[in-house]
Amino acid sequence: MDRIPTLDGWRGIAILLVLVAHLQISLLGHLYGDYHWMDFGQHGVNLFFVLSGYLITSRLLGENKIDLKAFYLRRFFRLMPCAWTYLLTLAIASVIAHTAFIGRDAWSCLFFFRNYYPAGETASNFRTGHFWSLSLEEQFYLVWPPVLVLAGRARAVWIAAIAAAGCAIFRFLHWQSYNQVFRDQRSEVRFDALLVGCIFALLMQSPRVRAWFQQYGTILFWILVPVLIWHLYRYEWLIPLSESLTMAALIVSTSQAPSSFPARALEWKHLKFLGLISYSLYVWQQGVLFITWPWMGALFLPLVAILSFGLIERPCIAFGSRFVKRLAVADAARNSSAPA
Repeated sequence: MDRIPTLDGWRGIAILLVLVAHLQISLLGHLYGDYHWMDFGQHGVNLFFVLSGYLITSRLLGENKIDLKAFYLRRFFRLMPCAWTYLLTLAIASVIAHTAFIGRDAWSCLFFFRNYYPAGETASNFRTGHFWSLSLEEQFYLVWPPVLVLAGRARAVWIAAIAAAGCAIFRFLHWQSYNQVFRDQRSEVRFDALLVGCIFALLMQSPRVRAWFQQYGTILFWILVPVLIWHLYRYEWLIPLSESLTMAALIVSTSQAPSSFPARALEWKHLKFLGLISYSLYVWQQGVLFITWPWMGALFLPLVAILSFGLIERPCIAFGSRFVKRLAVADAARNSSAPA
């Protein structure tokens, strides 16, 4: 599949929102007091969710035939090595320092139910707390691709729309129960952001919809920027469906109008590079920023992320790609030699 313009730029913005939130806590040593709107982290994660749903669905639809085995193998080599190296590093640091940098929460990270693991103030809980979003994405990967294969494109968009609306209605009806730390991380109140990305990817298969965004996307972008800013100011923990829809429309408006000023800004090389290493940044930031000397953590995080991307993430992605290709060649050879 061809590269989708501006997505790396949007990833760069998403990780910046997360880092700004966590840097304030790390360096200032407290939360936001009366300025709750400064906690941009949840919005950054929400942008990651919308991007993930949009990109994964676009890639699956770009294949002649969706190969679930190849998809899951690529996801494994894309995500697991970096995440597991981080968890292993915490375990080794725990042994060396005789401190519980990781504990029973490790199982919830390894088996992707960290978004349902009880919250706590311990060092181990805190340093793996960000795995809630990785767990939610893995749960999405287990569910959505098979739905897309079994339902087909036309039915899948309705399934995604109904599920997203159901999630939004459930969240609205139980807002007071879930609008707090930890409970806002559960799949039943956050899955709609991923599904909104899926819906927009499915809609982009229509030439008429693509043509509309190509013609009016830039105008729509400038209309929606104040809407997104209002959401950043208004909501702290739970994110409403309207923010996910706004983010998805902004993403599509720039990707379908790559020559516009907003799209060119998102293609700025430094922002794109930040987006390129955003996964490594996200995985390592919780452990690096909140060390005993927070300023040192802030200085070392970029180096750690670049090393993680260069030594773990990129080589494993390349290996996974080669592995999937070898499997495809082997399957084709077996099929050709099978008796008719």
